[in-house]
Amino acid sequence: MSDQEVPAPYRDRVRPARPLAGTRPEATLIRPDGYVAWAGDRDGIPAALLKWCGPADHHTLEGHRASA
Repeated sequence: MSDQEVPAPYRDRVRPARPLAGTRPEATLIRPDGYVAWAGDRDGIPAALLKWCGPADHHTLEGHRASA
């Protein structure tokens, strides 16, 4: 997955990594502690990001706005 494949609102929270060629699953969301939060095909990425990273406009890091 390249930077352009990560939806723009999540680019400050998600780092893409290139999988080994021909491997499955197509995409994996790995938590900061190293556990796999989600794995599946590319069509499932938006739902996984919403579930594990929250709404696209939600920020919890100091200095970022938080949605109400």
